[in-house]
Amino acid sequence: MNGKSNLPLIIGISIPVLMILFVTGSIYLPALLSNARPQYNFLYSIGEGYPFSYNTEYTVEKGKLTKQEIKEGSESVPLRRGHVKFFIHDVAKNQSRDVTFEEAQELELDSNIKSPDSFEIVHGSGAEGIFPFFFSSREDYKTVYIKGHNISKKLEVQISRDSYDESFRFLGWIKK
Repeated sequence: MNGKSNLPLIIGISIPVLMILFVTGSIYLPALLSNARPQYNFLYSIGEGYPFSYNTEYTVEKGKLTKQEIKEGSESVPLRRGHVKFFIHDVAKNQSRDVTFEEAQELELDSNIKSPDSFEIVHGSGAEGIFPFFFSSREDYKTVYIKGHNISKKLEVQISRDSYDESFRFLGWIKK
């Protein structure tokens, strides 16, 4: 066989291969070429059903973590006693360590959604989809990512897997 008779076959095979390479490159190339890395660690809390079912609300005011008691009956959901844990996430190591409320109060926090270096914390999608197409589970929503500068990275954060409610609550970026 000569090369001219194989030309349509070569083109027919090369187009899907080139499309796969293009899509793969457009997904992974920005992350490889970007020298932007998240620089700011953050504080978060977890607790089953938190923040709506506990008698304490934690917020950041004037750069400091504060604690506010919720009076019985002020919420439409009955209050119950529970334990909230605080964690500092080291973005360079992708690891979290637990801290006490008192240690968390000592931190200088920025409660903006975006960090000073323009990264943000986002959840995975929790869409159910139509089986077998576009299927995902509710557990996808409990996956947390740091996103910014055309990159997205899964974070290894502590999350309560026992609750249907969101247990992860971002509180603030730790100022350097």
